[in-house]
This record gives sequence, structure tokens and C-alpha cells, in this order.
Amino acid sequence: MNSIRTIAAVLAVALFSWGCAESPEPELVVEPSVPPLEAVAVPLDGWALDGEPQVVVGDELFELINGGAELYHQLGFVQAAAAEYVDDSGRAISLEVFEMGDIQGAREIFAEKSGGSGEPLDVGDEAAFEGYYLNARTGTYLITITGFETDEETTDAIVRLAESVVDALGARS
Repeated sequence: MNSIRTIAAVLAVALFSWGCAESPEPELVVEPSVPPLEAVAVPLDGWALDGEPQVVVGDELFELINGGAELYHQLGFVQAAAAEYVDDSGRAISLEVFEMGDIQGAREIFAEKSGGSGEPLDVGDEAAFEGYYLNARTGTYLITITGFETDEETTDAIVRLAESVVDALGARS
């Protein structure tokens, strides 16, 4: 009878220990969502896409942006999409949409890129326009639009493009 109790006690302790044992935390892997191509290929009156949009993941980011890719990776970079727009006058606008793994990473990148300067705009969750470029954030997405002219037509197109991109990204949620 004592041996049955001993076996039962040992078995109970073993099962309890096995149930309480720390299992390894599952590795957090952020899978890219559907590439945000529709967000960088939005219609823009008076402007047309110049070539095909580009999507980058992982270390391809270093090819898209010259400098700063390390910070994006540290803060949870998932993927990016980029496109160029041109108008009939030959003006160009560059659009980049970055998807981050969480809102905090997106906020930190926005703060770094905008530097607390620029004219605040009511686009997305936060936006700032300075001279010839606009930075905006909506959820986990960062939007950077750069115009290569500072004329009214270009700056107006930059803001309209930002609004269209935010709308397209909102439709994906």
C-alpha cells in the first residue's frame, strides 16, 4: 500500500511539475499583410504613376532608403511600398508607405522623421508638412511624400495624395 502511495505521490509531483514547467515563448513573427500596393497606386487627378510600384521586405529596405533603415528594423519594420507620380508638366512626387509591426514603432519613426517641425495637418493620426515633403502616420503605417518642387500645384498634390493613401490604408483595416 505504501508503494502505491509513493508511486501516486511521485506521479502527482511529476505531472504537476510538467504542467508548471515554463514552455518556451513562441517567437513573435510579424508576417507582412497584403502588400500595400493599392495604397501607393491610388488615383491622383492630374498625376499618373511613373512605372510600377515597388514593394520591399527585410533587408531590401536598405535599397529603398539611403540611411536610417537600421532604425526602422529596430522598431519593427514589416514592409514598404514605393511609387513615383508625374504630371504633364514633368513635376514628380515620390511616395513611400512603411508598415511597422506595431503602433509604437510607427509613432517613434514618425517623431524621428518629422522632428517635431513642420505644419501639422489633419491627415491620418498625425501629419506634418514641411516645404516640399509630408510625413504622416495612420495606425502602423508611415507615409512619406516628397515633391521635388515647392509650387502650389505640387504641394496641393502632395496633400491630396496623403489623404488618398490614408483612405486606402483605412479601407484595408
